[in-house]
Amino acid sequence: MQDNAATIDVTEQNVQQLLEHSRQVPVLFGFWASWSQPSQQMTVMLEKLTQEYQGKFVLAKVNADEQANLTSQFGVRDLPSLKMVYQGQLVSELEGAQTESAVRQWLTPVVDPDAAQQEQEEGFLEQIRMAIDAGQGAQAEQALRQMLSEQPDKHAFRALLVEYLLGEGRTDEAQSVLAEVTEDVEALRPFRARFALLEKLDNDGVGLKELQARIEQDGKPEDLHAYGLRAAAAGQFQAGLDALLRLLRDHRDYQDGVARSALLEVFECLPKGDPLASEYRRKMFTYLY
Repeated sequence: MQDNAATIDVTEQNVQQLLEHSRQVPVLFGFWASWSQPSQQMTVMLEKLTQEYQGKFVLAKVNADEQANLTSQFGVRDLPSLKMVYQGQLVSELEGAQTESAVRQWLTPVVDPDAAQQEQEEGFLEQIRMAIDAGQGAQAEQALRQMLSEQPDKHAFRALLVEYLLGEGRTDEAQSVLAEVTEDVEALRPFRARFALLEKLDNDGVGLKELQARIEQDGKPEDLHAYGLRAAAAGQFQAGLDALLRLLRDHRDYQDGVARSALLEVFECLPKGDPLASEYRRKMFTYLY
């Protein structure tokens, strides 16, 4: 068997070589027959996926009529039938006609485990967000802390926990969770920026609601500035950006143009590629130029 071959027709003469090859790369044995329309359709789909996955697995096609002994040895009971062999062991199987989506889902854990793990993590995070939205924050927090105790390098989990704690007003706890990671991590940068905002704000006892009332009354630049930064630090990014954009529009020269630098500081509090940052960068550019 050629090392770069992605699709092989299986016979009793080359099956052992394929099993040996499975120690290097997964080998998908696909059983089909000319009289089985579903199995022929499955074969076409598998050939397409083999090209798409570019060497992540080898497709070994077995004609069930011509290779009856092999079909029996693999325990095939129905056509089409798929048998995934890796490291010389049967690791997964699938019988009967399947959609392309189902086959992809079946393939992923073996041929693309990183993608499978990422999908699993995203599913977990979505469940946590739904629990928080449903008022089950305590259970969500416990689940996140448990996962982080087992996998402390999962920074997306840590980011969501910090976000939740900040939303609950538990700033010190959020900062403590963040401080457990000392290296510069992309997922945690926005939160470090938010804490940097909190540290530079004057603790004058004036809350967001009072500042908002002042802005609605007369819109003084100092109130717009304070509200913009504090709202952003609290995670109310759009409200904060609106206030700072108004400061830029109506009081461009306030404190030597502090509105521009404040807007840039808030952009740092948003995740990379966040559409809100892109939208308000364009608006800032319009007011500046």
